[in-house]
Amino acid sequence: LVANAASEALEKEGVPHRVQAAGNLFSVFFTGEAVGDFAAAQRQDGAAYAAFFHAALERGVYLPPSAYEVWFLSAAHDETALERVVDALPHAARAAAAVRSG
Repeated sequence: LVANAASEALEKEGVPHRVQAAGNLFSVFFTGEAVGDFAAAQRQDGAAYAAFFHAALERGVYLPPSAYEVWFLSAAHDETALERVVDALPHAARAAAAVRSG
């Protein structure tokens, strides 16, 4: 749910990204290329991730502070928490897009 919502929000704003997932863990890389190693991860748009992170934080959503960290969901994330995250993602995606185009 959250990984798909993040991808949809970023896609809607035209922000190149890749979502890679395994079980309840996933990463969002701000790049249009495949990420299979650290070198590829380093080529992502760090400024776009920072804008995305801070815009989510403004909405009370605490994402991983580094673009190299994994996101994860657990039983501690109830429906209210998930809704808050999903609601913040379009705002965060717009902030990432603004950095890319600015």
